[in-house]
Amino acid sequence: MEKNTDLAVVADPDKEVQTGFERLFGTHMRIVCFSETESALKFLKQNNGAAVIFSSFNLPGRGGTAFLRAAETVAPQAARVMLTRETSAEAIKKTLNEGHAFLYLEKPCRPADLASAMETALAHHIQLAKDRALLERTLAGSIKLLIDMLALFHPEAFRRTSTVRKQALRLAKRLGMKKTWELEMSVMLSPLGEALLPKQIIARYRTARSLSEQERTILDKSPVQTRDLLKNIPQLEKVSEYLYLSGRGFDGSGFPKDGPTGKEIPMIARILKLLTDLWYASPESGPDAAAFEALTINKRKYDPMLLELAKDTFLDNVPEERKKLIAECYIRSLRPGDVLIDDALTETGHELVLSRGHMLTPTTIRRLEHFNQAAGVRQPIRVERHLAPEEVLSDTA
Repeated sequence: MEKNTDLAVVADPDKEVQTGFERLFGTHMRIVCFSETESALKFLKQNNGAAVIFSSFNLPGRGGTAFLRAAETVAPQAARVMLTRETSAEAIKKTLNEGHAFLYLEKPCRPADLASAMETALAHHIQLAKDRALLERTLAGSIKLLIDMLALFHPEAFRRTSTVRKQALRLAKRLGMKKTWELEMSVMLSPLGEALLPKQIIARYRTARSLSEQERTILDKSPVQTRDLLKNIPQLEKVSEYLYLSGRGFDGSGFPKDGPTGKEIPMIARILKLLTDLWYASPESGPDAAAFEALTINKRKYDPMLLELAKDTFLDNVPEERKKLIAECYIRSLRPGDVLIDDALTETGHELVLSRGHMLTPTTIRRLEHFNQAAGVRQPIRVERHLAPEEVLSDTA
């Protein structure tokens, strides 16, 4: 077996079993052992990269079957294996049907059989990871299409997604987050609840104008509507919960009133809270010292570590390799990937066509063309254009 960094969790109160796993596999992979269910589940929640989970049938705590079922929720890509001396058909049926175990091994288990089981389980884990990656790419593409379509009808609500997504990825890198799919999906879908609300309520809320009791009730239900729309979509259950809690302040303020506080709030929800408020506090050119000063007034609403990290990240000088060109373009010269610096408005009625911060796609460029043919669009349009390395060289030659 080649040396790798796969993680296997062994939940079995038998110290000889734990020692056996460490002796057989400890030089090739990371083995972490537990004697009961709750400490094992806590570890899995904090370390979601487990490849294989072994459990004894009579495991102290909630039992082996219930443990494997709970482990499936927190570590869905891990192959689950039951180790037991129980040989009854009922025990096997319970393990496979209720615990969703991939393999069932009888104790005592010969080292060769255990090694074969580990190899088979690792192959199953790799296949699960590939299937999930394919599903995530497919779902991400579908959501991107959905967001593009919604942005055509609700440009005001979705204007921030492009900017906030870039900021979220920069923070994730600083935080050492290896998997950012749920964070990106949360950012892209974060305006969904706002898009479902009457525009006049959003306008009054964003300009700090007073709301009637009925309007406040409608506004407060927005996160609930978002969660209810997404929670039944496979792979988006956690995203729906992050969005539900994204208005919750670190100090316990905000929605929901009886929600978690401090670090009990999921990290992604805390990031969304900070970056959404930062976007509204920032000028068109991006976050500045004044924007962070505005957030500092209510700093108890934000994770202090995230607030300082964001300030350090976004107020830092832009590296030389990330040079950008500010271009004034007519519609025929726009490119996918260009980011609008100003709102795109109709020529006469000044109707909002696309909001500032919107990253252009072939679909949105066609929208501008259609509006220009029908009512005229104010041109030239200022965009931020990221240069390829060869463009930077030719521009400075």
